[in-house]
Amino acid sequence: MKGLVAWLGTPVGRLVRDLVEGAIAGAVAAVVALQLDVATPKVILAAAVTGAVAAAIAVARRALVNAVSPATPGQP
Repeated sequence: MKGLVAWLGTPVGRLVRDLVEGAIAGAVAAVVALQLDVATPKVILAAAVTGAVAAAIAVARRALVNAVSPATPGQP
């Protein structure tokens, strides 16, 4: 378990974590919409893809910010 936690701290691990978190957030939003009878299964898929794209944008933003001002050792 410690190995997984350490790996999630690496740049690739953060990328994977951000993509998974974004997809989950999009899927949860779509399921809530489905519970309100305003969504179809296609909407759930579209929301998951949208969440993954948003996560990819967050990763790119983090990379740009770190390129301009690198993080200190204690900063995530």
